[in-house]
Amino acid sequence: MIDRKTLARFIDNAAARADIVDAEPASPKQCWFLAGLIVKADDEEQAREFVLNTSLVLTRRRASLMIGNYLEG
Repeated sequence: MIDRKTLARFIDNAAARADIVDAEPASPKQCWFLAGLIVKADDEEQAREFVLNTSLVLTRRRASLMIGNYLEG
């Protein structure tokens, strides 16, 4: 499994692409928190998605929904 710091960088990159679709990007705090939740859940599939999908866009809203899903599960 990828470490939190490395995964957070990939998630930050996905957030930076939100400008392309004229949406509000996920905040750095959301990216860091989400990376921690993904690592803690040992969700390799989701981590791989952030690493390999270079067109993935992470908006503030999507990040919030993903965080909520990890906290509920």
